Amino acid sequence: MELIRTEMTPKERMTKYMAGEKVDRIPTILSSGETSPINYGIQNKDYYFDSDLMVEVESRIAEDYGADNMGMGIGLRGIAEALGVPLAFPLNNVSHVDGPAITSYDELDGRKIVDIHKDGRLPILLEAFKKLQDKWGDTYIIDTGLGSCFTLAAFLVGTEKFLKDMIKRPEETEKLLQYANDNIVSCCEQLYKETGIISSLAEPIIARNLLSPRLFKKYAVPYMGQLVKRLTDVYGEAPSLHVCGSTADRWEDFVNWGISAFSVDNCENMEDLKNQYGDRIAVVGNIDPVDLLRNGTTDDMKREVIRCLKEAGDTPKGFILMPGCTTPIGTPKENVVAIMNYAAIYGKGAQKGKMPEGMAQVM
Repeated sequence: MELIRTEMTPKERMTKYMAGEKVDRIPTILSSGETSPINYGIQNKDYYFDSDLMVEVESRIAEDYGADNMGMGIGLRGIAEALGVPLAFPLNNVSHVDGPAITSYDELDGRKIVDIHKDGRLPILLEAFKKLQDKWGDTYIIDTGLGSCFTLAAFLVGTEKFLKDMIKRPEETEKLLQYANDNIVSCCEQLYKETGIISSLAEPIIARNLLSPRLFKKYAVPYMGQLVKRLTDVYGEAPSLHVCGSTADRWEDFVNWGISAFSVDNCENMEDLKNQYGDRIAVVGNIDPVDLLRNGTTDDMKREVIRCLKEAGDTPKGFILMPGCTTPIGTPKENVVAIMNYAAIYGKGAQKGKMPEGMAQVM
């Protein structure tokens, strides 16, 4: 299957679509930078420490698929690493946390705030962002994504300890979450002032799968709300949010935090989100990333694109087609090409609040 080449540049498409204009196809994004180096003969362990390799991977993804996003992710672990959390870097897999950075909450007193020019691999990422802007800034909106305060807090002290201490040590937990927020805001503000790049937020720990409604209300509502507000003040616009797992019981809180868009895990129904909150936020999602994108066929991709568009293609605040989470390592190239092609076919003539004209073939 050859990629269908479209008329607009990604930057033009995203800008005009979000402004309410009709565009050639529905905006479609991939979250695949960190999982793609092996596809291009690059070892992940090398990719993580070389800005030129990061730019090469992003460039080749753009050339192969023509998706509407570009930019390396600071990711769930980027700020944590910069604050001293040890990471392991497998040869051909994504990095993972290899222990905590903090053994006592007393260590938070006077602890540093992250510096993107000095700490961890943030200077490498900063260099790569600047190179991407020089190479692709005219045709792409360069962006990034990072873990929010619960993930950062869990990595700093250890996830099991963090989850237990939310019950046993509430004062220390709040102190830790505030420290996490201060670092996230500082990192995002430094990056934005230097490059103009805006970060989206990802937070797996606040899903119903991990956090009870009581603890969600006690911790997530105030601290995630604070984080979204502070970033909105930095950017002059609200960030988007992705949460892995079951979230329907807390959508109202997400929306009330003031996010611009919510990226929905594939376990949830986007039509429900659209019907309840589509007049307040954009909906993003939610192709099944493992069972279908990685393990399925191009016919599965056709069915998934149509399903996603039927559920949310006419969201009043806009819809962006995307996998329900990161594109897994080992995803066949033909499946990703199929997503882009069926987005061009069935998402043709997209405009906020209206079903794409291409959907007339199946409606």
